[in-house]
Amino acid sequence: MKNKTNTISAKNKYVKTAKKKTSPPKKSLLSKKNKEEQKIPGLEGSASFRKLAAKPRFKKHAERYRNILENIRDGYFEVDLVGNFTFFNDSVCRILGYSSEELMGMNYRQYTDKDNAKKVFQTYNKVYKTGEPTEGFDWLIIRKDGAKRYIEASVSLLKDSSGKPKGCRSIIRDITERKQMEERYRRIFENAQNGIYQSTLEAKFIMANQSMAQILGYDSPEDLIFSITDISSQLYANPEECMQFIEMMEKQGLVKNFEVQFRKKDGRIIWVSRTTQVFRNEKGEVLYYEGIIEDITDRKDSFERLRNALGGTVRALASVVETRDPYTAGHQRHVADLALAIAREIGVSTDQIEGLRVAAIIHDIGKISVPSEILTKPGKLTDLEFGIIKVHSQSGYNILKDIDFPWPVAMMVFEHHERMNGTGYPRNLKGDEILLEARILAVSDVVESMASHRPYRASLGIEAALEEIEKNKGIIYDETVVDACLRLFREKGYKLT
Repeated sequence: MKNKTNTISAKNKYVKTAKKKTSPPKKSLLSKKNKEEQKIPGLEGSASFRKLAAKPRFKKHAERYRNILENIRDGYFEVDLVGNFTFFNDSVCRILGYSSEELMGMNYRQYTDKDNAKKVFQTYNKVYKTGEPTEGFDWLIIRKDGAKRYIEASVSLLKDSSGKPKGCRSIIRDITERKQMEERYRRIFENAQNGIYQSTLEAKFIMANQSMAQILGYDSPEDLIFSITDISSQLYANPEECMQFIEMMEKQGLVKNFEVQFRKKDGRIIWVSRTTQVFRNEKGEVLYYEGIIEDITDRKDSFERLRNALGGTVRALASVVETRDPYTAGHQRHVADLALAIAREIGVSTDQIEGLRVAAIIHDIGKISVPSEILTKPGKLTDLEFGIIKVHSQSGYNILKDIDFPWPVAMMVFEHHERMNGTGYPRNLKGDEILLEARILAVSDVVESMASHRPYRASLGIEAALEEIEKNKGIIYDETVVDACLRLFREKGYKLT
């Protein structure tokens, strides 16, 4: 029986083994030439690069090509028709975590999971079939160290000299950090208590979160987006406020805390605070609005109850003065009406107007410290009596200073007899040292007083009052405030009631 173990021929020095039955080798998809190229890692493995470098007149271009590919942060690679690497730059090795020797010839299925491998196949197969490149395709890779990273790729078809497809080329970049940020934003978006949305210039929602749908009474964001085809007519309780909002957006680009009433799906009216920003393209054309809304109905209801309680207290204080001085009954109310009209005319904020309303209704509260005999004296006041009258600004301040108003009401009352040139009282303030609200009160107080009857004189008439402030505008009275007051009476038909 022959020995079938391995033997070494002393003459030829080569290994001889017993014959074994083996299956024929599988036919490779790579040509012999490509097999040889596959063994050369990195840039030198590119046949097109070697051909370019071999021609003296293109050698400089080849070097430039090499420098670009070796130094860019993005990965560049080429694969054959079955998805095996045939060429790549160093950035691909860095992104995937493999050496160039390990990566050469590796198939895409070896560095991704089953689901992502399917995505890769579908994308590359589409490029192969249509010849059309694709951009922004992303998938999950698994690095050599097991770390999972997201990459984004552009893919285009590679053809040989005859125009026949031979593979694909791709540029990739690691977008893991961006994906993580997107995921954090998605969680914030989905779990936020406030409504988040995007809407078109045509007043349609294009995106909304669950809270947005719930605030407006809809089951889901899809239900909201499908149901609301015109935000202006379907959501706004007062559609004209939508136009006001759009005008503000066009001028400012960002509107914060715009309070408005919206109509829910069931018809109920709620208050919301809306903060919105406009997004435009390179030409400055509006692409969409993006914003946040907060349901402030409970806060508004509480504020309204507090406002009503405060209003009752303020009216009670005002009536105390008018009870002691029946000749000026209604004076504070008339001054308040005119002051609010002037404030609106010059564009004072809604919050300032509310504070001004409170101050105007009780601006003479300090007169409760003045003897009624002086308040109702039918003749001319003596210097001493007028000096006592002048104390009422300080007295009013002392009464109001410890009340925690949301506005500087006590200071408005304190300063409503100050004058722009410093000739007023009690502190001889000048110009911008005086609160704007106090400057409005000063003009309103003078006009109403001159146009009304007093114990010591008959009414001087509205024209005399307007001539007084016009003559002294910019000297005693604020010029902007006077101009607004004159417009109200002479152009817009305002009347003291």
